[in-house]
Amino acid sequence: MDFTALLQKINKHWTQQLPFVVYCSPNHTKVNVLLQQDTTHYSAKEFATTGFVLAPFDTKSTWFCIPEAFSEKISLEVSLPSFLNTEAPGCQELSSDKEKHLEYVSEILENIKNKTVEKVVATRKEEISLTSFDVSELIKRIISLDTSAFRYLWFHPKTGIWCGASPEVLLERDGANFSTMALAGTQKVIADTTPTWGSKETFEQQLVTKAITTDLKKITTSLQVSSPKTHKAGSLYHIKTQIKGVFDNKQTTLAQIASVLHPTPAVCGSPRDTAFAIIQQLEGYDREFYTGFLGPLDLQNNTAQMYVNLRCMKISPTMATLYIGGGITLDSIPEQEWQETKNKMATMLSVLAPMLP
Repeated sequence: MDFTALLQKINKHWTQQLPFVVYCSPNHTKVNVLLQQDTTHYSAKEFATTGFVLAPFDTKSTWFCIPEAFSEKISLEVSLPSFLNTEAPGCQELSSDKEKHLEYVSEILENIKNKTVEKVVATRKEEISLTSFDVSELIKRIISLDTSAFRYLWFHPKTGIWCGASPEVLLERDGANFSTMALAGTQKVIADTTPTWGSKETFEQQLVTKAITTDLKKITTSLQVSSPKTHKAGSLYHIKTQIKGVFDNKQTTLAQIASVLHPTPAVCGSPRDTAFAIIQQLEGYDREFYTGFLGPLDLQNNTAQMYVNLRCMKISPTMATLYIGGGITLDSIPEQEWQETKNKMATMLSVLAPMLP
């Protein structure tokens, strides 16, 4: 089977409104596909099924899984050009959206100044009309993005299409061994320049790293924490700290791990419970699967690759909903936080370019 035939097969599945997922692991060009053979909603909350997991930001909301046992599985090496050098189209800036986000960030800053919380991740969504929607074209453009990211397109009739290119590992597991990362701070990539990081970004990175390692110590026998390094993800730079370790019990379940790690301070805040409560009170919309996590799970071999659902969007044939956000700390400036969300939209806008009015 060649790639054209695979796309035709997926498109037929889409036309029949049957669940499927297409994904590429970081630094790989192999396309992996699961084509579920019915429309059943299989829950992944207990991680009891080998397949592909899609989990929401709010763990009390509905989880999904496409199980291998009820799907056709296909893997295929492909070679596609990159679209990352394609200049992203502009997006209309509505004053009402900007004012709402600036007010949200300002309210978070008041909470931080009152010492009720150290960090909160403020997010927003942007709805963009589409024309000439083509699921095959969308797949090609998604998997052709930054190969260092986890690229995917998911469809279930109960969720609609979600797709994205995540730079952030929540958890990679191989038996008792695991790795994760702390990712924070954002700068736009500028050619022939090396990013420098200010106190706001370094503090945020230290806060995320400390929170993750503190939580992991509850279920591990050892932890190895790298020094922070600049990490390029598409058109953006971040600060990344690599974290590796061994679980204290080989039978530690993915559900237990997820409850410890998710949501991380990189997508929620710190302290987690306080930040989550502020988000629920002030954000004004349901994130659904944005800042949740997703990825393949293999129970037989006790492996998993779970990624935080960032740089993503939800799509219908007539509308794309892009999700963007940033970490708010004491040194945050609302106007700069707004600009950061605009920078983070560039990758997904470049994907949508041929479908925009």
